[in-house]
Amino acid sequence: MSTAELRTHITHRLATISDTDVLAEINAILDFKISNPIFRCTMEQREAIAQAQQAVANGEFVSHDDVQKAVELCLSEN
Repeated sequence: MSTAELRTHITHRLATISDTDVLAEINAILDFKISNPIFRCTMEQREAIAQAQQAVANGEFVSHDDVQKAVELCLSEN
């Protein structure tokens, strides 16, 4: 979808939303993205990202499909 198509699609979807809380959240996201185009991480966040990247490199992760299967199994047991 092109930028113009996406913008039109979003505009049409926004026009159908009547929930003030949802609109306020969307507005907050837009305000944040416009005023803070660059996301800055703290040192603690950078360290957590580095640890996560190392865990992935070591194969210490669970795939999305495996998590979905586990959730479906858990939900079917209840």
